Amino acid sequence: MAQLGDFLTRFRPAGAPGAGSRAGVPADRAAELAAELEPVLALLAGAQADAADRVDAARREAARIRAESREDAERIAAETRIRAQTARAEAAAEVLAAARARAAAIERAADTAAAARPAPPPDRVGPLVEEAVRLVRAVAAAGTASEPGLPGVAAADPGRTRAGRQR
Repeated sequence: MAQLGDFLTRFRPAGAPGAGSRAGVPADRAAELAAELEPVLALLAGAQADAADRVDAARREAARIRAESREDAERIAAETRIRAQTARAEAAAEVLAAARARAAAIERAADTAAAARPAPPPDRVGPLVEEAVRLVRAVAAAGTASEPGLPGVAAADPGRTRAGRQR
């Protein structure tokens, strides 16, 4: 909006005091500047609209890239979970195989040590057999009688093996 001072400057004399010249009103500088800049600003308006279109296109492209990246990340995470499960299973299988190999080696060593050990003398075999038979009878009697068996000896359970596991 034009100021009052701008309005009044339009009616000042065109020339400086002194020699006579033609009287007149100075040109409107604001109107001259506007007329000079309007074509350039009109060109900039088209560039501004083009820039806005490019920004919108860039935002759409960024959203598409984010969505693709999110899908890629989810796919990679799923593949990683599968690989981790496979690696855990392979590691467990390796540990189990090593444990079985170690158990077999210990068993072989125990068999070798037992084979190398001399048999008990014949005079000791008889009393050991008699003691074993007495213990078996005591356990069997405890399982059928209402009184408890020998202290520290559990009643015989025909459903269990020597190691105490269910068949």
